[in-house]
Amino acid sequence: MTRENRTANARAEIAAARDALRVAQAALAIDIRRDAMSRAYYAVFHATRALLLLEGTEPKTHAGVGRMLSEQLVRAGKIEVKDGLLFTRLQAYRQASDYAYAFAIDLADAEREIEAASAFVDLAHDAVERYDAK
Repeated sequence: MTRENRTANARAEIAAARDALRVAQAALAIDIRRDAMSRAYYAVFHATRALLLLEGTEPKTHAGVGRMLSEQLVRAGKIEVKDGLLFTRLQAYRQASDYAYAFAIDLADAEREIEAASAFVDLAHDAVERYDAK
């Protein structure tokens, strides 16, 4: 993968992350927490894929994204442990919100998680911008 392709693909992932984040915020605004949490996960998922693309890695599965996030970004000190934990936590929320009939999350907790997802998307966006500026 060329540097130009990495940048273009990472930008596409950031765009997908921002779209998912907007849907999460809109769903939360109309109190559809189940969909809000699912979309918050996808925002972080796509932002993580953008970061991994900058590393020259293109995981194909959700498990691969999580594993490579831990191995290539958290353990390498490129992102904070709390950001790795955010991915894991939101992945669990997505699973529960999509498949558990009794899923429930407090509004304040959902707001905090979506805010954390937004901050992570911003972090990934900034990393793509720095990479592109080099």
